[in-house]
Amino acid sequence: MSDPRSQAEILAAISEAREDLTATLSDLRATVDEMNARPVLTDEEKRALEEQAESGELGEDMKSLVEKITAGEDTWERVFAGESPHSHLLQGHLTKMFEEHQEDLALAFEELIEEEEAKGNFLFDEVPTSES
Repeated sequence: MSDPRSQAEILAAISEAREDLTATLSDLRATVDEMNARPVLTDEEKRALEEQAESGELGEDMKSLVEKITAGEDTWERVFAGESPHSHLLQGHLTKMFEEHQEDLALAFEELIEEEEAKGNFLFDEVPTSES
């Protein structure tokens, strides 16, 4: 049985954990701010998506959506943020893309989990302890 920790040790551990949490939250806020500052689609990506949609290659819903966007009735940013009354027109395309790329997405997710676990970040497993 190990010696009980002193009050000072416990307070120091709490203080260190609080500092770690504060640093992590700060990093998370910076990452969110950075992501929010990026455009949803680059101009090149918008043009390519619009060309595909206008050709009918992406289905009638996407064709209708692009017509609304190019007419100035909406924007890609509002559509992808779910703020547009036309966001539902994107659903079929997203579902189709998910189905087509489901295996690649699963592999990428597994790789992400493995990378995080290698760093000691156990996202879905029990956190290992020194007693395990």
